Amino acid sequence: MRFLTVLLLSSIAVAASPQNLQDEGLVRNAYAKLAYAVQSRTVYVEARKKPDITSVELTKELQASELRFEITEMSSGALSDIASRPYSDFVAPTDTQDVLHITHDQETFDENGKRMTSYFAIPQWGAGQKSQEDWDTPVKETLVLSGNEGRYSRYVTATITVRFQNRSRTYRTLWLFGSDMLAVDLVTGGIVRDFATESAYPSVLTDTSLRSHPAVSNWLNSTQRFDASCKTGKQDVCCDAAMRCGVHSEDMRSTKPAPNTKATPKEGL
Repeated sequence: MRFLTVLLLSSIAVAASPQNLQDEGLVRNAYAKLAYAVQSRTVYVEARKKPDITSVELTKELQASELRFEITEMSSGALSDIASRPYSDFVAPTDTQDVLHITHDQETFDENGKRMTSYFAIPQWGAGQKSQEDWDTPVKETLVLSGNEGRYSRYVTATITVRFQNRSRTYRTLWLFGSDMLAVDLVTGGIVRDFATESAYPSVLTDTSLRSHPAVSNWLNSTQRFDASCKTGKQDVCCDAAMRCGVHSEDMRSTKPAPNTKATPKEGL
């Protein structure tokens, strides 16, 4: 069954956390960081394409390519609490509505003998495929059939509204936690799981001469975070409760952009 295949392919190792509030925060940050990875890629692409781009022009490009998530009805608890309920209560069944196909974009930038690498994301809408599977199968049974029985002990479920290019979809998603972490999102896709643990730090912007461009500098400054709860020096962005992400202010101060010189993008542009 297709959704069982998704379950099998969506697992990655992660340290267990006994607090469900931490699980909810991780899920929220994953969607926020994915949106930021799309945003920061736009800044990088436009700055490379048009070195003299103004902040006004860059803002228009950011608005046109913005990927945005809203999370409502988030809940968490022991997996045993939902194990007997239908799988369709927590995951949007596949249908013919469009879904987002989001791919990774790795940009490597050589400058002054140093190599900077950033991980971005590229979204686009594409046709969905309707499944004929029985989506009312209990959660515990899907885990048994997919070989994941006993691997998870906690869950987070949420209603997601994703907006991109003046279109939107609202759907349900299910994340499971235990010895592994598993994300089942059949609209945004499995890439969101990667940003639960993958850094979205835009070093090709913060640590290179691109940061000297006024529009890039203004964007980095306008999105920087000052939250006391954020950890500095971890080479990742910080996201607040409103799902706004950016480089921590302390990291911005401690990082000096490379002097202006000819740089070589190794991938992408």
